[in-house]
Amino acid sequence: MMGAVRSNRVALLVAAVFFTFFMGLAHFHLNATPSRPATAISDSDEYIPDVDSAAAAASPNDAPKVATKAAQPPKASVFPSAKAEEEPGTVPAIPTPASEEPEIEVVEEVVEVEVEAEEETPTPTPTPTAAESHVLRPQDFVIPSVKPTTPEFADYGAWGWKLPHPDPIWKESLGERLCIVDLESRPFDKPGQIWDPQGMSWSRAKDVHGPSGGTLNHWVYSQIHGYKYYYVNINTYKDRRDSWKKPSVLSKILKNHEVCVFIDSDALFNHLDLPLEWLMNYWSISPHNNSLALAVDPDVQHNHDRFGKLFLNTGFMIMQNKNKTYDIFRDWDDCPNEGSKYPGCTEFRNRKGWQPTDQGGFGTFVRYDYPNDIKELPCTEANGFPEANQGCMGKFIKHVWLGKEDRLKIVVGNVFPGTLLETFHKQFLAAKDSFFTTEDALMSNE
Repeated sequence: MMGAVRSNRVALLVAAVFFTFFMGLAHFHLNATPSRPATAISDSDEYIPDVDSAAAAASPNDAPKVATKAAQPPKASVFPSAKAEEEPGTVPAIPTPASEEPEIEVVEEVVEVEVEAEEETPTPTPTPTAAESHVLRPQDFVIPSVKPTTPEFADYGAWGWKLPHPDPIWKESLGERLCIVDLESRPFDKPGQIWDPQGMSWSRAKDVHGPSGGTLNHWVYSQIHGYKYYYVNINTYKDRRDSWKKPSVLSKILKNHEVCVFIDSDALFNHLDLPLEWLMNYWSISPHNNSLALAVDPDVQHNHDRFGKLFLNTGFMIMQNKNKTYDIFRDWDDCPNEGSKYPGCTEFRNRKGWQPTDQGGFGTFVRYDYPNDIKELPCTEANGFPEANQGCMGKFIKHVWLGKEDRLKIVVGNVFPGTLLETFHKQFLAAKDSFFTTEDALMSNE
């Protein structure tokens, strides 16, 4: 029996030794340092290198240079575990949360979002200042919409007007062989007027001068179509209205051109894109016998001459360089003088109520001597404005004889909206030397 007891003790001792031995091995295995950090494995069981390994494998020519970090201790297992037992002389490993693994990827995603946000946010277009808009010339702003021989002109593709003949007379643009003329004896140099050095601007709308806007319209129209433009500062008369200067000054200018147009400052070219040559074809103005072409006035009582015929408005005239034209101008210029061939014309020297001056003398006397040389143009096309309610709509030439400080300004605003008024007026002032002259300088130039 004692032998059996000893055998049992020996067996227990051996078992204890083996148990202690295996426990030691397990403890050693659990505290041993792994050969490489644990990494995530894809669904295909392929190894995915970490970012540092991928960067190290990349060619230095293909990747940006970055500072090399000091070697980091290998990471512990990503699996959660109980706190490791401490041993003397060792530092327990600190588990790294799984969220640190894709740290670089998260940063990249944030950067990508920020870049996308910057790309999606539209960059606002800066509003051009008046100085920057200064480069926009009239001929850049508007181009002729038709040629002189185009069969039809349609205003913005609507309300078309057709040439009356399939073979128009005026075949090509006249360029500077055609001139536009403004005659003015008033200084017009106050704020908002044509010679105000500060310029006209809708930011100072109350100061904008209607007739000055009309003058600017004439210059802009001439620039668009390449016509020669004149602004003549005329002298004043002591015994008659300055409008009587028309025949003498215009005859001087016309000698240098084939066709010239005189237009009052309260009248505008209603379609900046429509060439005058097309209008001359539309109105059938012949170079053979139409020395002058003028619009009929509205049919109201004060617009009839003493013979009951409606006046022709001398505020818009198309003149051709013909001998007969100078005969007409000569008689017209002499009409209000004492002893002229037209007795009674002196009463038209100055305004008397609704009675016109130079227009009255021309309509009452001169035109009757040249019935085959003066062409009448329709009032609704070459005169008037709709608000007058007198049957003259001003379809091509808008003539605002009433309301020059309100209605005329609105017409100017429709033609030159926004910064265009200021922009073109600055260019007008800058180009003054190319078109401005005086009556004295003009008449002395042989």
